This record gives sequence, C-alpha cells and structure tokens, in this order.
Amino acid sequence: MRNFKKHIGLFSIIILVFIVAYTAYFINKNNITNQSFIVNKQNISFSNLPSNFNNYKILEIADLHSMKFGENNEKLISEIDKLSPDIIFVTGDMFSAYQFKKDDGTYNRDYNEESLPGFQLLKNLSQKYEIIYSTGNHEEGIDKIFNGEDWSLRDRNIDNAYNRYINKLTDLGIKFVDNNYTTISKNGQSINVYGIYYYFLDKYASGQISDDSTDLYFLNNVDDTKFNILLSHNPTGAQILQDKNFDLVLSGHVHGGIIRLFNKGLLDPARKLFPKYDKGLYQIGNTKLFVSVGLGNTKFMRINNTPELNLITLKTENT
Repeated sequence: MRNFKKHIGLFSIIILVFIVAYTAYFINKNNITNQSFIVNKQNISFSNLPSNFNNYKILEIADLHSMKFGENNEKLISEIDKLSPDIIFVTGDMFSAYQFKKDDGTYNRDYNEESLPGFQLLKNLSQKYEIIYSTGNHEEGIDKIFNGEDWSLRDRNIDNAYNRYINKLTDLGIKFVDNNYTTISKNGQSINVYGIYYYFLDKYASGQISDDSTDLYFLNNVDDTKFNILLSHNPTGAQILQDKNFDLVLSGHVHGGIIRLFNKGLLDPARKLFPKYDKGLYQIGNTKLFVSVGLGNTKFMRINNTPELNLITLKTENT
C-alpha cells in the first residue's frame, strides 16, 4: 500500500512537472507569436458567383484591438501590399473599449481617436484600397456609452471621440455597413455586402427585435438573385441568419478560442468553453461562414494561436 501511494505521488509530480513545462513553453512561444502574424489564404467556391468576380481577392482584417506589428503597423501594411487584394473588409474590434476609460472609471469623450493604431492603419490603407467596415462589440460598446442605447437616435454630428472616428474614416472613403449594405461592381456585374450591428444580432436572436423592425429592414430585402456577403463580427450571425439568403458570412470576435489545444479553441470572449465556430471555414445550410482568428488580444493573451491576416479568394465552382 505504501509503495502504491509512493508511485501515485511520483506520478502526480511527473504530471505536474509536465503541465508546468507545457504551460511555460506556450507562454514563451506566445510572447513571440503574439508579436508576429501569418497570412491565412482561403479559396471559397460558389455556384452563383458572378463570373467577373472569379479570383476576386478579399483581405479580411479582424480584431486588431490596437495591436501594432512594427512601427505604424508597417509590417501589416507591407504584407497587405504584397497580397494586393481587390478590396478590404474590416469585421470589427479595431480597438478595445477600455482604451477610452479614465482612471476614475468614466470614459473619455475627448480621447484622441487619431492616436488609435487602427485609425492610422485604415487611414494608410484607404489611400490604396476600397474598404468596407462593419463594427464589433468594442466599437459598439463605446458608441452606446457616448451616443446612447437607442441606435436610431444617434447623431454623428455630436462631438465625441467615437463620432469623430466614424466621420473621419468615412471622409477617407471607408464605407460602414452596420444594419445596411453597399454594392461592389466589377466589369458590369455586382455583389452586395451587408453588415449587422453587433447588439442587434443578440436582440434578434432572443426575440427582442422581430423581422418587421424598421432597424432590420435590410434583412427582409436581401435579394436572392444576387450574390450576398454579410459581415457579422460574431460568427453566430451565420447560424441565426441562415435563412436570409447570404452566400458568405465573414466573422471574427472569437480570437480563435484564445487558447488552442488539439486544433480547437478553448474559450470565447464570453468565457464559454469550446466555441462552436472558432476558426476557418464552415457550411451552415446554404451559407458559407469564414471565421478569422484575428490579430490582437484583449485581457487574455493567445496561446498556441498565432494572429492572422486573411486573404479570401472567391471562385466560381469548377475553377
């Protein structure tokens, strides 16, 4: 019995040493990989893609959270220029809401929005690329704090850091598609790009907002004769809206599950275990969902989960 207990104790020590060593390895690795990024290239084929959009290259930027890769994000910009995308889609959380928080717990309406790394990155990229932007929960959290809960009553003419952020990027030619859509054209053919406001998705899923809400009118007018893309910061949007005629949904939000073990994400931002949609390509009904692991962090550092840019190439089937 004594020998058995001794063996159990020794085994426990070995397991503990293994766990500590494993954790230390990934923490050390994390210090490196969180300061670098990879390019994740994904071809996605569709039977109804307009022929002129075959090989159309979309660069997705997700969840930057004010991360900087090189001075003024020069490494990101250089890599994007090498990839030479046809368009850039931003799927939210270019900054973190807590950046606006003052020491007394209130939020600084006079924060210098141009000091945000994401602002400077998009300002640079807007000189070379068409950019379509759908916000995430961090942008929208600040929007609610500065401009009120009622989305329909928000006035972008009111002077605060968030409104200046939106207005200045809009003046640079960046298109925002929150609860709205825009059309992109190529050689006489077009596709539609929609975006949904993050908190409206939650309300719609819980039944607080119905299909006939004036705020969600665009959902009932998705033309099923067109090719339609939805930018939904939260990937659950693809499942919630799978009957709304979207061919492709691009998302982020989950940060790849933050900690990746055995090729699976461990946590979502709500601290729920094993998020269903954490990375890569999924098929949900007739909709294809692509989830980026994103580029930045919030309070939890990534482990075994390298930040990424995403280059998505649209393909007509059989090409």
